[in-house]
Amino acid sequence: MKNIVLTGFMASGKTTVGKLLAKKIGRVFCDTDEMIVTHEGCEINEIFAKNGEEYFRDVEEKIVKKASEADGCVIATGGGVVLRKENIDALRQNGIIINLNPTDEVIKLRLSEAAKTRPLLSDIESALSRKRDREPFYADCDVRITITPEATPLSVATEIMKYL
Repeated sequence: MKNIVLTGFMASGKTTVGKLLAKKIGRVFCDTDEMIVTHEGCEINEIFAKNGEEYFRDVEEKIVKKASEADGCVIATGGGVVLRKENIDALRQNGIIINLNPTDEVIKLRLSEAAKTRPLLSDIESALSRKRDREPFYADCDVRITITPEATPLSVATEIMKYL
């Protein structure tokens, strides 16, 4: 059974939707960011601060490879996982790539508070710029779901289930 892989910019709802979806369809949920935290023994913002983005991306690539070897899981990925083709290639071998694509309004709403603790964010406008820069990478998916302010985790999970 293929994995269901959720990609998308930070705060798009990958973890929340992924947990709900996994519960609804009776699959195991895994989150590559949580796997990285466990592997490294510290939070992601600490990894960025101590070792830099390149080190983080190297660890992320190893974790993604491990996660992609699972069977029948719902996998939530980090927002930047799409930046390395190797990650998407590994995840696609046994997975359906579903991109959660939040509108700019959603990003502004969700990141206004989270910007204090998320790596690579100094302000909301820089987040939106980063999202636009990553757009071609996020577009490399099997299914794309637009996340609007009205979308709920349940409505997004239901939309994914309809596709499946």
